[in-house]
Amino acid sequence: MTPPVNSHLLHLHIGIDAVAEPRMHIQLLDGAPRLITAAVRVLGVETGGMDTPIAILPETGSHWRPRFDAKTLAHEERMLQTAAYILCAYLTGMRDCEVQAMQRGCLTLTRSEDDMIMRRRVRSMAYKGKSNQGEPAEWVTIEPVAKAIDVLEHLSFRAASARGLTTLWPVLAAKSYCKNYLSAEIVRQLNRYRDHLNDLFGTPDAPAVPNGPDGAPWRITTRQFRRTIAWHIANRPFGTIAGMIQYKHASVASFEGYAGSSRSGFRAEVENERSLGQLDDLLTYFDERQAGATLSGPAAARISQTLDGISAELGPLPAMIADRARLRTMLASLARTLHVGVLADCFFDPGTAVCLKQATSVNNATPLTALCQPTRCPNACISARHRPAWARSALDAKSLLKEKRLSQLQRNILQRELERTMKILTDIDEGTARR
Repeated sequence: MTPPVNSHLLHLHIGIDAVAEPRMHIQLLDGAPRLITAAVRVLGVETGGMDTPIAILPETGSHWRPRFDAKTLAHEERMLQTAAYILCAYLTGMRDCEVQAMQRGCLTLTRSEDDMIMRRRVRSMAYKGKSNQGEPAEWVTIEPVAKAIDVLEHLSFRAASARGLTTLWPVLAAKSYCKNYLSAEIVRQLNRYRDHLNDLFGTPDAPAVPNGPDGAPWRITTRQFRRTIAWHIANRPFGTIAGMIQYKHASVASFEGYAGSSRSGFRAEVENERSLGQLDDLLTYFDERQAGATLSGPAAARISQTLDGISAELGPLPAMIADRARLRTMLASLARTLHVGVLADCFFDPGTAVCLKQATSVNNATPLTALCQPTRCPNACISARHRPAWARSALDAKSLLKEKRLSQLQRNILQRELERTMKILTDIDEGTARR
């Protein structure tokens, strides 16, 4: 009988070829630990598994993980599937059921005449307000999602095909007793992925995925991705443009697709987040005003008077803190007019908005940010959080004034702009100093 490989190697270590000389075979019982220890001292040890090159992380200069074996490979496949899910759920605004309805071949590309990709669309099923079978729908998406889908096409093929499925989200374990679809298991995988990232890239004091407010690991759910991107679209200065900057999107079409063309109700979710964000921003205004902040800009007097009036109606500080819900109700009407900006915040009133008076085609529902004149419009309110943008503007003007080739007309315009900017900075600084 041929001995096992590890037994054969130990025999060779003590000079016995147990295959050629079976009678010389020793019983590895009491002497086994001693022989193994001696072999380790002479031969050393090496981690088993696959001799696969592991990429170096530029940030650390080290391998991104230890070497692979059959067990860790299966684990990394599940983590890769989870990472692809996060990209699809986060950067499309799809619900979990809509993401998990994606099938092989769901990605389509629209190209221009010179073969440049103009649009990437994901086909799936929209379920909100529909029957249990859902309704076919498309989502405009971007390159990272397209890459994730390509990875999923390869990753899911073997497990899905073995069960006669075309889904991009099969359970990857090739076991007869496993269910076919990932479904609710994705929540556990998301949180295992969090732990996986913390193990690879974090420390006990600084986890890669920050802990929750209670100090415990943040519990990830599928709804958080859709709500987070809705919040970013709705609450950063003027939505679409901020979204393009925040997520490095190549075109406005991506966000138009999220908020408009999908029939899954995402526009309503964006608008809901916008309303919540406007109220949160106005609560910040109110709290800073109570702490002594002074506003500037044409709308400063009107907004300050409104905030002070609400403060007087609520009463002393203890009552104000205790009645936070009532405060939110009192601020709700004013909050609906607030549009957060880079140089100023707009408390939009279409009747007095300077931007609308300059527009050729007028939509009275929202301000036209490209035509904003924050020092002239009665809707504009400037606070301390706008100071960095004005400071950068002043530095740019000073730098341009050093250019000797400027005409006198250009120099005069720049000088007036600098004086206007410096006055705004002075007003902000004086208001901050009085706090």
